Amino acid sequence: MDTDALLNAGRAPRHLFPWGKGKSFNATVQQGTAFMTHVCLHGLQFVDFPMEGYGGYTVMDDSDQELSRHFDAVRHATGSVLKTGLGFGCFVRMCLTKPDVEHIDVVEINGQIIDHFGAEFADDPRVTIHHADAFEFDPTGRSWNFGWHDIYTDGNEGLASAHIRLIKRYLNHCKKQGAWQLPRETRNMVQRKWPGLLI
Repeated sequence: MDTDALLNAGRAPRHLFPWGKGKSFNATVQQGTAFMTHVCLHGLQFVDFPMEGYGGYTVMDDSDQELSRHFDAVRHATGSVLKTGLGFGCFVRMCLTKPDVEHIDVVEINGQIIDHFGAEFADDPRVTIHHADAFEFDPTGRSWNFGWHDIYTDGNEGLASAHIRLIKRYLNHCKKQGAWQLPRETRNMVQRKWPGLLI
């Protein structure tokens, strides 16, 4: 894998910024990196790059460090791929650099994210974006070689548990799965329960 090419492919298109979703989310480019921030008007959280003086926390970014955390998942992506959570589309873009990735199904709950950050994939026959809750999306009759779960929970509260629920939900539909930053003890538990499932 050409890591420089993956980094370049993964970065969110800069013409999409700045972007704001009501009073909850803002996305902008600062110091060369794109950030999506969950704004907390009460200032109860901390954001590395303050947005208009509000407190909050970074939901996602496309820094080299952040993108490189997806490399192992991209390496395992082949054939048909399931991605829960679109975000900036970084994982999808990186996967599309691989000729052996035939198709990517993305399940995203937020219509505004789809309209804004998913527009670039609208005419790509290798990508289908489903506007649905990943916990309710019906996988009946579908199968994927690999599933990668990277959803957002408010303040990352219960994120590991949410990802485990997704792994379980798509258990019989994905040959291999992985999830964003699963804690080691959680990974070990999953590996004991379903040997060989996780990357």
